[in-house]
Amino acid sequence: MIDVRLTYSTNDGPEEAIVRDGRVSFGRGGDADHRIDDDGLSRLHATVYQEGERVWITDENSTNGTFVNGERVPLNGTPLNDGDIIRIGNHTNLQVVISRQTADVFSPSPQTVSTSAPAAGIPRSGPISIVPIALIAGAIFVIAVTTVLIGFTVLGSGKPAMVSRTEAGPDPDDSDDPEPRASPSSRSTPSTQPEASPTSNEMPLENNTGNLNIPNIPAGKKYFEMSDAEKRQYLAAKAMRVAQIIGNNSSEQIPSAAIDKIKSFVDGYASRLKVRVRTGSCGFSDNLQATFERASKNAPFIVRAFNEKGMDPRIGLYLAMIESEHCVCLQSGTGPLGMFQFTYATAKLHFTPSDGVVKGASPSNPDIRCQPEPAARAAASYMKALTGRYGTGPSSVPLAIGSYNSGEGGLSSNLEKALSSGQGLERDFWALISKSEILSKQFQAENFKYVPKFFAAAIVGENPQDFGLALQPISSYSK
Repeated sequence: MIDVRLTYSTNDGPEEAIVRDGRVSFGRGGDADHRIDDDGLSRLHATVYQEGERVWITDENSTNGTFVNGERVPLNGTPLNDGDIIRIGNHTNLQVVISRQTADVFSPSPQTVSTSAPAAGIPRSGPISIVPIALIAGAIFVIAVTTVLIGFTVLGSGKPAMVSRTEAGPDPDDSDDPEPRASPSSRSTPSTQPEASPTSNEMPLENNTGNLNIPNIPAGKKYFEMSDAEKRQYLAAKAMRVAQIIGNNSSEQIPSAAIDKIKSFVDGYASRLKVRVRTGSCGFSDNLQATFERASKNAPFIVRAFNEKGMDPRIGLYLAMIESEHCVCLQSGTGPLGMFQFTYATAKLHFTPSDGVVKGASPSNPDIRCQPEPAARAAASYMKALTGRYGTGPSSVPLAIGSYNSGEGGLSSNLEKALSSGQGLERDFWALISKSEILSKQFQAENFKYVPKFFAAAIVGENPQDFGLALQPISSYSK
């Protein structure tokens, strides 16, 4: 067993982060296990994972990247060794310290060793050595007889011999994973036959993309089995379906720059399929199955609340995913609290009753923001108001989702700046992405990633079996 620690310097002296429960994360926001005061860090910047003897780091789609010994960490992560230096932010260096935990090993005393053992290099004789030979010979005989009988059957009937799946064992093509993994039955897994969701716009994220010019989704492959080109085809089609569902069944083509960003988040989710399940706390970077199981348990409240407001429930399901990964009482370092990360002021406007919102509330002293059902109703109310602000067109919902993160005023001013650039851009969030270089630093650092991350969460959550998850589409868990 190995012990993994990361040491780094702060203004108050050296600090140490220990990898517990298989992971530890770094950033400047409440999403991270270790918050570091460095302006170059994203809210959740990077996560170090440990699984047995393996240790690796992934970048959490940070703005400025993560570097190991001067090399940028790719999407699939970088293995770590003792003594490696990780650089994050403007001035934070993490030194990797990996040590092996020693344990007492029982060694038999000379008195307990049998004096009848043969000398080294001399094979033992007697009945014991004959048994394996007899077993092997018997097995060969059985196989030979079986082969002759099968051949006789085939040649005699003129038809191919059929072996049932029950007799032959499971078809390897039915496996969700390229290698065995722990069965989800060891955790509390929702039913794989959920009640159908009473959504007002029942449109599963299927391969039907209408008359839009989108490549076909590769058939019969899990996401991790696809080539890079096939993944982009898959994501282009699925992202368009998300846009259609939340945007009144129509949408402009999603630009390739946005697909690239969506892919980076989807790849990040997919990389968490086999990480160890977090124990003792709820937070980001958990095992992928465990994360979406939490979402399925919160889904009934969210489905009901958003349906009551006449909005597609998938908006609420995946807002909660990117805000808190469905941790019902998570708190950001800047104060927002709960599954939907409501500030005190916004919560006062949308929670009923509003006197349940308490200033200074926290996970140890929670208020109504930490209750899933009232939080879902408040989120539906807030999103209804934001969507109304940007109109009823197909692009209004992605803009409203973007403003959930940046605030109504911030997104509106950035949108106006992008549209006034004189290039005939559409009034949608993708126009903001295409002109991000002229927009505010806040947009470039955080908002640029927010809507693509929503799309990535929705693609995984509505197609869980494509990603090796033992779940139905999250929006279908309505009871």
